[in-house]
Amino acid sequence: MQDLSSWTLQVLRYDASHPTWLEERKFEWIPLVKRALQKIFNGESMILITDYDREWFMDYVVSSINKTNNRPYVPILSINALFPQLDKTHKNETEIPLINDYLDNVFSKKYFFWYVGHNDTMRAKLALNHEDCFLWIFDTHLQNSFTLQSTDSLIDIRLMQMYRIFNLTLEAAIFGRVSLE
Repeated sequence: MQDLSSWTLQVLRYDASHPTWLEERKFEWIPLVKRALQKIFNGESMILITDYDREWFMDYVVSSINKTNNRPYVPILSINALFPQLDKTHKNETEIPLINDYLDNVFSKKYFFWYVGHNDTMRAKLALNHEDCFLWIFDTHLQNSFTLQSTDSLIDIRLMQMYRIFNLTLEAAIFGRVSLE
């Protein structure tokens, strides 16, 4: 069993998607992924939320994360599947506690958010209202988040590379190839 840092470095250098840019930011990336995976392995479900511009990413992740038959299913769901009326009823911050109560009841308070997008949307406020989320934030530096630039011409490719590395790391952890200790 390899430690997560060594394994991640090897994958970043030799993966077919060539995410070499992510190697430069491994000290930001590895702790975030480790924390997210520890939460999943501790029985928490992950609720994926994106801003409107990245809904395609949310749809892709949710439709592909459990596509493989080679591993157990992972509890990653989209906010749209859990709360389809979010964009119709979620017009102001006063509804955030109601949505949180709903999710607390559904998941017995054993969930966390994976948020991808700008931090100034109502969807972001729902996720940022919780501690210890898996955050991929655009154009703003927040503590315990991975910052991306929305003006980057390769941003969609970078998101897909990050997802690929996350998924490979998840699989390696499931099969005991990496240690999350």
